[in-house]
Amino acid sequence: MPYATAENLRLLLRQPSFSEDDTATAELLIELAQGVIDEETGQPLELSEDTVTLDGPTRDDSRYQGHTASRHLILPRWPVTAVASVTLTDDEGDGQALTFGKDQDYTWSRDGTLHRRGGDWPTHDRAIEVTYTAGYAPVPAGVKRLCLRLAAGGWSNFERLTSESLGDHSKAWAADALGIELTPADAKKLGLYRART
Repeated sequence: MPYATAENLRLLLRQPSFSEDDTATAELLIELAQGVIDEETGQPLELSEDTVTLDGPTRDDSRYQGHTASRHLILPRWPVTAVASVTLTDDEGDGQALTFGKDQDYTWSRDGTLHRRGGDWPTHDRAIEVTYTAGYAPVPAGVKRLCLRLAAGGWSNFERLTSESLGDHSKAWAADALGIELTPADAKKLGLYRART
């Protein structure tokens, strides 16, 4: 689901109505703005269920001259709202389903960490398959506002005109596309939603 809608952008721009082409342009600009936000945060923010296969986690440990296993596995997205399944995999593709619970195999936290109970996670490649739900529904208002501001910037200066003079009529355009760019302040605000690795 997009962070904002064409109707949201129409209202922000105070346009009485959008034609079919205007709506398509608005949806494209919102999609591009959302892409800029997702690139900055390192994760999509809308709520969705994902199935991922992860390498086993390791941690540096100077006592053992290298890497050792870990009890903590960081999921690619957060905040986590549900974990449907966790399965250990092996080289043959067989799986061992784990059970959730303090006295069972694992627990999970909202910040996107799976905690192994009574042992470590396996350390080989593609060791753990997790199906989980993460993200926001709805997307936070600050993110929606930023998405609309970026899309509105692309709408009002679609050609990326940077300067224009009337005498001898000259124009200059920016080389980057559409002007959908984050300011340093925007990037700092989005730090609240950055993926944890």
